[in-house]
Amino acid sequence: MKTTRFYILLALLLICGVRAFAQEWEYSIEYSMNDDECFELYDAIEMINGNIALSSIFYYKSGAGDFYSAQPAVTLLSANGQEMARKDYFRPGYCTTSYAPYLFENNGRLFALMTYSPDHDSTYFNYFKNYDNPPADAVLGLYKLDSDLDIEESFEHSYVIDTFECRSEQWENNPNEHSGNLFLFSAFEDDGEIVGAYFKMVSHDYFNPRGHDTLFLFRMNFNGEIIQRKGYEWHTQGGMMQWSYRRNHFVKTDSHYIFFAGSNESGHQGTAFYYDKDFNLVRTRYMDHVGQPTSNSITNISVKRSLHNTTYLVTSSVSNVNSYIRDVRLYELDDDIANPANIIPFVQHIERKTDNYDLPAILQSADLAENNTLFFAYTLNVGFYDNQDSWMMVERLDADLDTITTCYYDIEPDKRINSHAQCITAARDSGVLLVSRSKNLDDTNQRWTTITKFPSEAFEGIEEAHDNGLKVAIAYPNPGKDVLNIRTALQNAHVEIYDMSGKQIYNQEITSNITIINTSSWPSGTYIWKVIANGKEADSGKWIKQ
Repeated sequence: MKTTRFYILLALLLICGVRAFAQEWEYSIEYSMNDDECFELYDAIEMINGNIALSSIFYYKSGAGDFYSAQPAVTLLSANGQEMARKDYFRPGYCTTSYAPYLFENNGRLFALMTYSPDHDSTYFNYFKNYDNPPADAVLGLYKLDSDLDIEESFEHSYVIDTFECRSEQWENNPNEHSGNLFLFSAFEDDGEIVGAYFKMVSHDYFNPRGHDTLFLFRMNFNGEIIQRKGYEWHTQGGMMQWSYRRNHFVKTDSHYIFFAGSNESGHQGTAFYYDKDFNLVRTRYMDHVGQPTSNSITNISVKRSLHNTTYLVTSSVSNVNSYIRDVRLYELDDDIANPANIIPFVQHIERKTDNYDLPAILQSADLAENNTLFFAYTLNVGFYDNQDSWMMVERLDADLDTITTCYYDIEPDKRINSHAQCITAARDSGVLLVSRSKNLDDTNQRWTTITKFPSEAFEGIEEAHDNGLKVAIAYPNPGKDVLNIRTALQNAHVEIYDMSGKQIYNQEITSNITIINTSSWPSGTYIWKVIANGKEADSGKWIKQ
């Protein structure tokens, strides 16, 4: 693993006439796919003392030559982004199939909730059959961590798991996710206790189904005692739930919990299950995409409860013509249990897309700031997922889902980078924490896992965005051929195109978020594009026609 890179992006002196955003920073770990191990950041919580705790995963190289077997880990940063501690929690014979630990702060102490399942990667040194007493159980554990992230106290619960080996050639690259495991995908604090949900999965076997997976809902106190737990047989049989249930599918209302899922043999694109506070199922309702045929699914879900008794749901819409074409949807749901409608009505919604493989932030796509504005994170891709250029997007929205600002972010602006937003978290100072992962398209072994802190000022205007390494307009695909797209949320604006001699060759008013320019008659070469808003240059860049 390469040395951790740490940047203070704007360490400006506080002098007259100069903006200083001392709280902005970026912490990034660079690694190579040729390394024997790698460390990835997943999502973040801000502690009362200002420190940032990040749930993480530590991958050891497996014998098959890739990072298949994962161990839970945690990273601790200071309020200004300095690394204070980083630990993984390796366990012989086990791995985690959950994305990363869930982190909680209780009475000033940090707790990690995580799972372990038997490691089924037979090419890996930690393979459970290498041991005289191979594990036949999975573990759900709550761990109290000290200031160095060492485990101070452990509270563990073991459950017998299906240890059948999934050996299908179709799934040989992901043996742990297709053999029996415990997959924790939602957890949050509720009145001083932890409420969570996990799947206990049987092994995947097409020809000899080994029973159904089970959804478990549970309540746990911070002494690690499970106060309530209830299971429901699920419709899948050894399904790889990790792709369907990423994180944050569960919300609390005044009277109930609601679990949001994809289609569940209902004929609808999504399902919402209502449970009372004892986890009894009291109602099932359905969701369908606005303006999409029912063959499309609601997937890549994350949810956030609003301040006015509705739920924000971020999801992908998959084309029924080409599964590589996906767009990003943000819905506000009227999910009041007293509403008699069988299909949950949408109060309002917005769509974001490039007609390519666009994705919401994988683990948490929306979060509310204390002033009730909503931060919304997603990734726009040109081409299929992780093969071509991409842009991480952060939007600041008002209560009507109208855009206040839209910013574009790339961690290495001087390189051809494919990046994907992982998680967005609103900080207490109204700033934003964005976790992402990236790779160099010209050297795909070079990867980064990154958290960036943006101050609230970064989303107030064009100059403030630029001061913090953000753009307000992008041009794509770049390089391109017969079409140049200029994307911006700016109003009262137009786009100008210049050749390298400085001659203006094109001018068009901007009337929508995407301005499509036909360049088929232009000669190959390099061009300069500019977006002019309210009489001033808002953004510019080079575009290459092949």
